[in-house]
Amino acid sequence: MKRSKFILTFYIGMIALSVATLSMSIAWYASADIVRIEGIDITIDADRAIQISTSRDGEYKDSLDKDDLQDVGDFIPLTGAHSALWMESKQDSPIFYDEANHSNYEFAQVSVPATQGFLSQKLYLKTDDDLYITIDADKTMLKANKEYNRTYAKTLYGQYQEGTDESLKQLTVEEIEERLNKLVNAMRYSILVTDKTDYQYVIIDPNKEGTTLYGGLLDNDIDRYYDYFIRESDGLSYERLYGEYKGEYENIVYDEPLQEDTTYESENEEPSAFNARHKKGVRTVNLAKSLENGIEIVEEKSYTLSELSGNDNPFIIPVYRDTPKEIVLSIYIEGWDLDSVNYTMGATFVSSLTFKIEREM
Repeated sequence: MKRSKFILTFYIGMIALSVATLSMSIAWYASADIVRIEGIDITIDADRAIQISTSRDGEYKDSLDKDDLQDVGDFIPLTGAHSALWMESKQDSPIFYDEANHSNYEFAQVSVPATQGFLSQKLYLKTDDDLYITIDADKTMLKANKEYNRTYAKTLYGQYQEGTDESLKQLTVEEIEERLNKLVNAMRYSILVTDKTDYQYVIIDPNKEGTTLYGGLLDNDIDRYYDYFIRESDGLSYERLYGEYKGEYENIVYDEPLQEDTTYESENEEPSAFNARHKKGVRTVNLAKSLENGIEIVEEKSYTLSELSGNDNPFIIPVYRDTPKEIVLSIYIEGWDLDSVNYTMGATFVSSLTFKIEREM
């Protein structure tokens, strides 16, 4: 039979923010006006062997648009960390977390489930035969909308020249555009197959450039120093290790308090939540020794598009004739990705996610 496919194409535009919010690069955006979906097209190609619906018992058809889907609102950086917790109990929707939320008491932090700031849509696939379906890696992408970003970069350039931040004034239009285009590096697709007999979850990073770790030091209060706390037992200050990691707090190894603030490697090095200074008088985390002492920061298990093709494809969805298969498609900004910083705000991107029939059963 002919190889059918349906295509999910997303045209997503980001809301331009004021110059003030762009004057400092942080990993966790304070504003909710980050990304807004402007249009979605979902269509089916070829012989219509696959149909799609947003309801198990609803109308199955060869196309869906934005009005068929939930209202997403604004996108806010969050994290896909701690997925083992909800996957163990086979939840019917993925749970994302706001990793920046933490308590103030000694040695404690809390990961709060996110309730907004991402797309998570239940979809139902229906076929006229028993088929295995997977991602069409050749026709799936997530790219910067360079034409728009170029225009917006010119607007930002004018705003920067009128502002007071000298580092922003030094940026050229081309450099601003290059920064905006990096937004897509922090974006993720994820797909959850909720069928308890075929429960599986995949995170797709179309622009993967390296390893993303779900933990580390952060400057969440934007004072250009890594966050720290005061231990009640000795009254000393210790840097806080955020995120998902294995091991106990007692396994974290600290160096002696610093006698002076550290400096950036160069005057032009841009501060961010991931790139801050160590503060005088604070015991710094010795990550190398902590890793040797039993701390293990969890690595994001994501796949590139090339890894989702070929004979070793780890993500195959069985769909049986006239039996709806429920999946949950999510799109989100991974806050632990090093490109999840403020200078990408105001950018736009275009994405398309395509499924195809892998083979008959």
